[in-house]
Amino acid sequence: MHLDVYLLKLFRTINSSIILEASMKRVLVFDVPVRMFHWLMAIFFVTAIVIANTADDDSAIFSYHMMAGMMIGVLLVFRIIWGFIGSTYARFSTFMLKPSQLFGYFREVIGSKTTRYLNHNPASSFAAVLMFIAVIGLMVSGYMMVGEGQKSAKEIHEIFAQLFVVTVIAHIIGVVYHQIRHRDGMITSMFDGKKEPVKGQHPNSSRGKGAGVVLLLIVVGFMWFLNANFDSNTRILNVFGTELLLAEPEDGESH
Repeated sequence: MHLDVYLLKLFRTINSSIILEASMKRVLVFDVPVRMFHWLMAIFFVTAIVIANTADDDSAIFSYHMMAGMMIGVLLVFRIIWGFIGSTYARFSTFMLKPSQLFGYFREVIGSKTTRYLNHNPASSFAAVLMFIAVIGLMVSGYMMVGEGQKSAKEIHEIFAQLFVVTVIAHIIGVVYHQIRHRDGMITSMFDGKKEPVKGQHPNSSRGKGAGVVLLLIVVGFMWFLNANFDSNTRILNVFGTELLLAEPEDGESH
C-alpha cells in the first residue's frame, strides 16, 4: 500500500472517530487551566526548539529561545501548584504512576482487552511526569550554560531536549492509537475538556475558569516583563536589578 493511501485511510479513521464521539454524551474531565497549560507549553516549546535548530547560538534571535524557556518554567511552576490544589483530574493524586499499572496497560494494548480511563491512563501519566522532569532539567542546564560549566551543561541540555521530544512523539502516537481504538474523545478532550463517560468514574465538578484567568494574567504579565526589561542590543535581561546575559558567553567568560 502506498504511503499516501495509508495516510488518507488513517485520517479518515481518526476523522470518523471524532465525528462519532461528537454525537455522544460526554462529560467534563480536564479543566481550563490544564488545557491552557497543555497548549501554551506546546507553543513555547515549539518556539524554543525551532529557534534552537534554525538560529546560530550567537545570533540575537537566540535570546528568544531562552525567554521561551523561561515561559515554560513559569508554566511548569503553575502546573505543579495546580497539581496539588486543582480540580479532580488536574491533581497528581489521580495520575496512575505504579509500574504495575503501566505494564498492565501495555499488555492490554498488545492484547485484545481494552480498558478505558476517564482520567490520564498509565502511559499518559508517566509521559507527563517524564515531560516535567525533562523541563526541569532543561531549565537548570539552560541556566548553567551561561556559567563556567558551559560545555558539559550544553550536552546535558541537549539530552533533556531529546528526552522531551521523544516523550512527546511517543505521547502523540499513543493518543492517535487510543483515539482509533476507543473513540472516547481523547484528542478533542484537550480542546473542550470532555470525554465519553466511564462507568464507576465520576466527571470533574469544576471547570477552573477563575484559575484559567489567573494563568492567562501570569503568562501575559511575564511576557510583558520580559519584553520591558530585555535590551536587544546587549542581550541583557534586567531582573529586579540583576543582569542576566541571554546568550552563550565567549570562552573564558562567566555570568
